[in-house]
Amino acid sequence: MTTSIPEKLKQTLVDLDGKGYKAYKKLQGTSWSYPPFLMKFEHVQGDSFAFPSRLSITLAMADAGFPEILFATATRRLALEDFLLRSFHQRCARSQFRSRGSGKSGVITALVPGQKILKRNAVLIKDDAMRFILFAGLPADGRKVLGKECLEMFAEILPRLWRESLLADSLDAAKIRAHIATLEDYEALQGELKKNGWAAFIGNGSLLPRASGVSDLPLAKDGVAFIAPEDFTATVSLPHKGNVAGMAIPDGVTLIVGGGFHGKSALLSAIQSAVYPHIPGDGRETVAAIESAVKIRAEDGRSARDVDISSFMDKLPLVNNTASFSTQSASGSTSQAVNIIEALECETKLLLMDEDTCATNFMVRDARMQALVHAEKEPVTALIDRIDEIVEKFGASVIMVMGGSGDYFESACHIIAMEWFQPKLVTEQARQIAKAHPTGRRKESKSPFQKVSKRRTDPGDLAFSRGRKETVIQARGVDTLSLGCAEVDAHFIEQLAETGQLEMCGWILKRLKTLLTKDGISNFAGLKEVYREIGERGIDSLTDYETGLLALPRIHEAMAILNRLRPPPKRSGIEGGQ
Repeated sequence: MTTSIPEKLKQTLVDLDGKGYKAYKKLQGTSWSYPPFLMKFEHVQGDSFAFPSRLSITLAMADAGFPEILFATATRRLALEDFLLRSFHQRCARSQFRSRGSGKSGVITALVPGQKILKRNAVLIKDDAMRFILFAGLPADGRKVLGKECLEMFAEILPRLWRESLLADSLDAAKIRAHIATLEDYEALQGELKKNGWAAFIGNGSLLPRASGVSDLPLAKDGVAFIAPEDFTATVSLPHKGNVAGMAIPDGVTLIVGGGFHGKSALLSAIQSAVYPHIPGDGRETVAAIESAVKIRAEDGRSARDVDISSFMDKLPLVNNTASFSTQSASGSTSQAVNIIEALECETKLLLMDEDTCATNFMVRDARMQALVHAEKEPVTALIDRIDEIVEKFGASVIMVMGGSGDYFESACHIIAMEWFQPKLVTEQARQIAKAHPTGRRKESKSPFQKVSKRRTDPGDLAFSRGRKETVIQARGVDTLSLGCAEVDAHFIEQLAETGQLEMCGWILKRLKTLLTKDGISNFAGLKEVYREIGERGIDSLTDYETGLLALPRIHEAMAILNRLRPPPKRSGIEGGQ
């Protein structure tokens, strides 16, 4: 199949050759027929160094050649959307096109997906039609239009990419089915967690290690496949893979122990990542965790407002009231207490912790320290004295990496030891050790765990304008989100997977502001309403235009961003030390 450039567009590009770059603006808003595609210039960049111009491609699914069975359900639509976006990037990588010019001249790209299957707005299948957003750097030499190079892009390069990545007869049908099967199996596995009372499941053969500490790609070589211990193995029946054996971690408190560098943190990292499905070949396709799981850590320097941490902190020096705790710079222990309370406020059913990123004095006070610093002089109630209450009162499970202290043995329902990257169930052995070697440690909680209240942010604290711009929402990686003149540090919100999720948090909070103004509902109730609207109307219902760069975060990440927003200070105060 060939797709010819519309004659009028061809002549327009020829006429633009040699003119100033602003002449490209005459293309903005125009639509052009490339049967079976309809291409529109949604936005044209201001100069060759600016972010590439945004284009939209639409076509009927029947014209694209996809049978209805491949997008008959929401799950299959999501899988197909994800596959098509990756297909486009694969074709771009193989393209030999290299336009001369300056700045972004000749760049052709779209939202770059990671290892997870997420709801994004780069590709949308709706009402038997597909819409695809991509970006093209219109060629220029400095500030002069390179019309011939631009003509090549729109007459040959782009139409070929559309055909090769968006039409069924150019794609591998077996790989499409495998993509759909992987997502449907993951969703079935999530259902098994709920049905069986499991916090997580790790399928045999899973490859958990990643290529590096800054890469989410699987370890290319020397990776050890995960195999569940025989005495801790369960089998699930998935619609496509059939019977899959693996390690099912029941609800309750589970410890992951073992020597250094034996895979404890790799296992926990895989679990925290498994709140999302992974693509075929990732190695974590049959790993799943409770959808509401939240990674908890110490977060020195984070801000907090009006959080009741009195269950963990009492009579802090220079802090008047820990039942309504506010600070612009939390310590390690207080930040971890805040993070737990905020996760419970968000109704999490699984807390994940790794001792390497936790505050030591918040996790445990051993018998010797209790003898030296008496309880009446210690304002911190360690997590070890609250963990049973968290499970019983909130129905939340805990999975914790703990390699340096055996004081949690009594609270743990299950204890898994990692040896050379393989799990071994050591619960009974640990219990025998606990009986044979009592620590003499005393429980130090002074009162019952307090009820977690649903807070409500003052809508006036949510400001999105900057200068003449009514709305400024900008993400830098997954570390920083700019909302108007404010910046939110998201560096330690570990379950944010893509930049588009962080930016989407900003649009979610913008809509939340309207709900808080009108209804007076709590933050969490308001966010649930926003997510209901997204479910009905789609991601783009919250944005000013179809950006093509957004991905949907969980409600927990949106709440985490809201909780870290630093509004203008309304009170003064100094937090005590750790």
